[in-house]
Amino acid sequence: MNHTLRLSLGLLLLATPALAQTSPPIKNLEDALRLAQEKSPSLRQSKERALKTQQTINQILSARKPQASLRATYTRLLNGGSGFGGGGASGGAGVTNPFPVLLQNTPPGTQPVQLPAATSRAESTTSTTTTTTTTGGFGSGTDLNQESVSLSITQNLDLAGVIKLANQLGDLELEVQALDYQRLLMDLKYSVRSGYYSLLRAESLVKVSAAAVAQSEEALRVARSQFNAGTVAQFDVLRAQTQLANNQQSLISARNQVMLSRNAFANSLGVDPSTPVELVAPTEMKEKDPLPELDEAKLIAAAWVARPEARQAEVSLTKAEKNIKLYGKGLSPSLGASLSTNYNPNPAFIGDKTTGSLSLGLTLPLSDGGSSKAQAEGARSDQRAAEIQREQYHNGIKAEVQQAIIAVRDAHERAQTAWSAVEQAREAYRIAQVRFREGVDTQLSVNDAQTSLTQSETNIVNARYDYLTALARLNRALGKE
Repeated sequence: MNHTLRLSLGLLLLATPALAQTSPPIKNLEDALRLAQEKSPSLRQSKERALKTQQTINQILSARKPQASLRATYTRLLNGGSGFGGGGASGGAGVTNPFPVLLQNTPPGTQPVQLPAATSRAESTTSTTTTTTTTGGFGSGTDLNQESVSLSITQNLDLAGVIKLANQLGDLELEVQALDYQRLLMDLKYSVRSGYYSLLRAESLVKVSAAAVAQSEEALRVARSQFNAGTVAQFDVLRAQTQLANNQQSLISARNQVMLSRNAFANSLGVDPSTPVELVAPTEMKEKDPLPELDEAKLIAAAWVARPEARQAEVSLTKAEKNIKLYGKGLSPSLGASLSTNYNPNPAFIGDKTTGSLSLGLTLPLSDGGSSKAQAEGARSDQRAAEIQREQYHNGIKAEVQQAIIAVRDAHERAQTAWSAVEQAREAYRIAQVRFREGVDTQLSVNDAQTSLTQSETNIVNARYDYLTALARLNRALGKE
């Protein structure tokens, strides 16, 4: 991954939008998508994982920079006033590199990726600066209280390129995090669209039920008028009352379903479930709406290119290949440089107050007990698993596209049929009403005609929102937001 792409991915993940303190009313799909993206816990967690990955990369790259340490000592001897005898005091300590070259657990798949420890690899260079002050002898004028200051600088030269390889693995992990963020965002948007259409469906079904209640009330009014005129039997009035009661039951259920859908939709956005939701229905699908182009082969090919899951599978395979190279360097030679200086303002004997040294260290590991070989074999196993995963992703993406195409065609065909059926049902209901008023037919025929009309209108609502949901599913399967 080049530097520009890495930078853009990092900025994408780390630029967290400020969360809204209060949730404005949700009126359309754009409002819902915006709120969901701001509030989504999964997206925010994904950004934190990306931030942690970037800090791990920074930790790895810190091993390329010089490591410095400063040490000051003061020694006071208890026999400082003695002019005879001899004594010695020495001070010194090994200063290890405070930034070991370690890669955090960032595996392709489930296996951890970690640079071998400094005891088995020579990439962590240790620089030791020892300051020794000796006192004693026959002169009583020697100051036995000694002070010293030492400075040590070490530089890992990364002869085998382990740090560079670890940095490349970190870049790949950052790309995985960015792709995962993209996947979560696409899933979230599909979920919001699906919930949005479900709520609109519930509200539309309330309108259908309310219309059926109004029709039943009118039918009951006519039946009572006809009964009072003596043209129909009381049985027709009872049938009209029963039909009205049944439709009222349906209306009550439809209204309660709207409240449940509104509550669930707001909760899915991560906002207060009591947040006002006043959705605007999209343009109704007409009978002559054309079916979108559904070339299965082209859509599957486009999905394989656009889907973040497909790219993740490729990146995992690349990570496994680089892990094999990383563990293959377990017995590679390493080279380190060290510069140290020491200042003692009052040396015990005649000598220089300031001393220094420059050293180069070359380490040739002979054996690590088979650790590197075992790790390399584990990385090869990861590579084979990544290849299996890539094939699995390919088949899964293909199946999702095919299923989405079927769902779009099914909903579109049902919608076209429903439009024809509802026109026929409306005409049949009108005729049944006329026949009942003229005393030619019974209330039972009116009820049957109204039930058929309500079912046809319900079918249109379901087909309409099934179609919109299927289009959203198809876009998700194609890797579109």
